[in-house]
Amino acid sequence: MPSIVSVSSLQRLLAGIALAAALVPAAHAQNPQSPVLDRIRDSGTITLGYRESALPFSFGDDKGQPAGYAVDLCLRVAEAAKEKLGLKTIKVRWLPLTPQNRVPAVVNGLVDLDCAPNTNTLERQKQVAFSVSHYVSTVRMLVRADSGIKSFDDLRGKTVVTSAGSTGDRHVRRLKAEYGYRDVYAKDHGESFLLLETGRAQAFVMDDVLLAGLRAKSKDPSQYVIVGPALSVEQNALMLSKADPEWKRLVDQTLAKTFTSPDVAAMQKRWFQQPIGTRGTNLALAPSTEVLQAWKHPSDVVTE
Repeated sequence: MPSIVSVSSLQRLLAGIALAAALVPAAHAQNPQSPVLDRIRDSGTITLGYRESALPFSFGDDKGQPAGYAVDLCLRVAEAAKEKLGLKTIKVRWLPLTPQNRVPAVVNGLVDLDCAPNTNTLERQKQVAFSVSHYVSTVRMLVRADSGIKSFDDLRGKTVVTSAGSTGDRHVRRLKAEYGYRDVYAKDHGESFLLLETGRAQAFVMDDVLLAGLRAKSKDPSQYVIVGPALSVEQNALMLSKADPEWKRLVDQTLAKTFTSPDVAAMQKRWFQQPIGTRGTNLALAPSTEVLQAWKHPSDVVTE
């Protein structure tokens, strides 16, 4: 004879099933899957992307080693990953990237995190994810001080350069027909500045902080000025895989913790307000109101 389950027993059974079902996602929430963290655990290595000429965010120092504000932030993330995974040590592998190949490198898992002044845009969000903003800059243009160029109206018939795949790229393409200039696209920021320096271009469009860094590194910084309207306000962030929310959570938590500590002021002073390297490159840039707000209220939201 089949057993008969009483109403009260059935209620207890259903309650037990419901409780078990509720506990399953909770258990998974405590140990969520992260392909990046799994890869770091298995290999003991984290792979970080950087730029070779995006001073002061990400660049090769006098010895050719990765350095800069964004690089420092990434090293903090590496340390956080080591602690989370319970590793005794963690090896950092650096991979130099350009504005053109950074997104494919992140999408294909060649790097776990891109340590640069990547601009968070809605278009890029279709392929990759971004950390909370670590800095805020504006897109303007660098010209020779004696060029007479003050605005885009002064660019007619002249040559404008920017780095291919950068945020400046879309502005140069967008405004070309309106202002009647010739446009060229260099492989990276160093080459873009070289075209300006040698007179093959009369204006270089890019984030103002990067322009200030390239100007400060030049043979005679007084020969160059940053001019023109702010074409856009850029939320600079670290770039990472769109398919790993748990990894993004760790990255964001690490940055937010840094921003609420005295460390961020020290990092700002080191990279933006003091001489860098043997040449003593000094941007002399104090944090703007927008930067201070980004630190006070960490967010990955972008408006365009």
